[in-house]
Amino acid sequence: MEQKQTIRKRKKGAWIVLFLFGAIALLLLAMFATMMIQGRILQNSRPTVRPTEEPTATPEPTPLPDRNYAAENKPAFEPELDKLGMTEYEIEDYGPENLVSEYWLDITPDDLRAATGCAVIRHIGLGYSYIVWNGTYYRLGEGDDGKGVLDVILSDLNNDSVPDVLYTYHFGTSEDAQTKIGWFDFATGQSKLSPFSMRGDFLALNQEDGHYMVYRCERFVDEEYGFSLRFIERLGELIENLDELYLVME
Repeated sequence: MEQKQTIRKRKKGAWIVLFLFGAIALLLLAMFATMMIQGRILQNSRPTVRPTEEPTATPEPTPLPDRNYAAENKPAFEPELDKLGMTEYEIEDYGPENLVSEYWLDITPDDLRAATGCAVIRHIGLGYSYIVWNGTYYRLGEGDDGKGVLDVILSDLNNDSVPDVLYTYHFGTSEDAQTKIGWFDFATGQSKLSPFSMRGDFLALNQEDGHYMVYRCERFVDEEYGFSLRFIERLGELIENLDELYLVME
């Protein structure tokens, strides 16, 4: 009798354990289902990120300036040989016939001509370049070889309200060739030359918001011995202090 009661108690305990395990399993299943439903709701509630219809365009770089000193439409210049500052030997050596107007190029910018009445001329084969102003010839640069004046702009570098000229010029040959910057002041009628130079490259100038910027450039000659400058890289700003020229590199 006692043995039967013991067996009944054991069966009852087993059913209780099975019931508890079943209840726990149902609870875990309900929790899992709830989490899945909430996850879907949250996912659907998040804003959908859509690509823009057109990608943002890359801003165009500021175009580099360029300069054109083409021979066409330039007035012929008939030099007065005795004002070129050449010796009789030099004139004889070059030949007077090679110094007549067809061998000179007028490269005066319109604003410079209007402001001062001067002309900037350069020989197409020699390194001689001049400012012709009020009947006087002012030599620009140095040496009789090289390309002579490359670029010229109207300026007021020392802010004295008197117009002046900034120019670059090339002189020398082969490995000694170099480019310098010159500053001609109409108040004194003299040029100041930069203490620095660029070897193996040409230099050009550009006024930008009241600042005078220096560029490295390439030079291309046309069939009439005019030329153009293609600006490549801005090097820095040209400034004046106590009548000296300085290049502030970028």
